Amino acid sequence: MEKLEEVLGVNLQGYWREAKEISDRLGSVLGSSFPYALTERKRLILYSLVRYLDPEVAIETGVGPGVSTTMILSGLRKGILYSVDVRDILENGKPVGFLVPDELKGKWRLYIGRSEDVLPKLMNQAGKIDIFLHDSEHTYENVMFELRIAWTHLRQGGVLLIDNLDFTRAPRDFARESNVKLIRVAEDAGGLGMILKR
Repeated sequence: MEKLEEVLGVNLQGYWREAKEISDRLGSVLGSSFPYALTERKRLILYSLVRYLDPEVAIETGVGPGVSTTMILSGLRKGILYSVDVRDILENGKPVGFLVPDELKGKWRLYIGRSEDVLPKLMNQAGKIDIFLHDSEHTYENVMFELRIAWTHLRQGGVLLIDNLDFTRAPRDFARESNVKLIRVAEDAGGLGMILKR
């Protein structure tokens, strides 16, 4: 969190406390299931960033049980979250995003399909986006595709987030080709990376 505050030049402690309450509720439902779900530290960072940026348009790829989805939706005030997942039913037989509370679903749009099939049309419909979270298939090709298309639609001041940063060299190669700084804001579970569009 200190790294994020240092990069942004703001104090996020108030948001951190709000995020902890939401994260604890999610954790009590999840238990030890879905070990690939966003870690607590990453949940707190994600929520605090959404609250600080106050985005109108957020997009995430990779929903799973809906941990990151719930954190983003909880932080949104006026915006909409567009989510993309390749499947509609999870390994436990429940629908993708089953953790998302009903009261948050009014500002959520879920699309089922592969990123390469869904994102081009979705990005064009959404217009300029404020925040993009990659947390879908972590192959080199898919990560590069997602980051490149998101970057072209990201507004000035917007943020790209890359979960499981260390799973492929794609984030580093993208940062180099785009001449931007890749900032590591969390270490756990493969790391969390952030790129600011300035």
